[in-house]
Amino acid sequence: MDTNPSAPSPATTSSPVPSAGPDPGRPGGVGLLGTVVRRWPLVAGVALGGFQIALDDPHDVSGVLMVLLLATTGYVVVAALVRPGWSWPVVGALTVLVVGSRLAGAPPTGVLVGLLLLCAAAVLVGAVQGTWSRQDLYRWQPWSAAAFLGVSFAALAFDPDLGRVVVAVGLIGHTVWDVVHWRRHEVVSRSLAEWCAGLDLTLGVGVLLVPLWM
Repeated sequence: MDTNPSAPSPATTSSPVPSAGPDPGRPGGVGLLGTVVRRWPLVAGVALGGFQIALDDPHDVSGVLMVLLLATTGYVVVAALVRPGWSWPVVGALTVLVVGSRLAGAPPTGVLVGLLLLCAAAVLVGAVQGTWSRQDLYRWQPWSAAAFLGVSFAALAFDPDLGRVVVAVGLIGHTVWDVVHWRRHEVVSRSLAEWCAGLDLTLGVGVLLVPLWM
């Protein structure tokens, strides 16, 4: 029997096993790829906003105004249907309708009026169904729609350069509205709210910055 008190015990000689941290190469990791995978709606929205800025006419208000009206109409339509799971199909259908109308030769004014009428119809449907009396974000939908439609009318009333600034402020304001929906997880899906926030903020800030380097 070994009675040497100086002999280390097995417990004291074992080295600690380092805990495995997140793998940056996996979607759940903390690396760039993992962040992009987790935040794909935001990345997609920012990319689309940058693409829109690159193709947009800096002296025409209709292009950026359509984005604001499309976002406003999409939210109100989904809210009136009380179907958050339909967020992407609704916004996708509206986008196809707008792009298809423009490719078919419809004037920008006609497309804008069509979005305004559809937004107003959704507000009316929600009122008839009593949706706006709910005690959550639903009750604020008609008021937010009225505010963003007011911004749209104001933008059309000014000359294009000033009108674009007004729309940019409206887009940045809608970004805040997107974040509220994302945090509350109400009315629309979180992925759509995140995507819309990236698009609105990128486009709004881009519209304000474009004149500075032209």
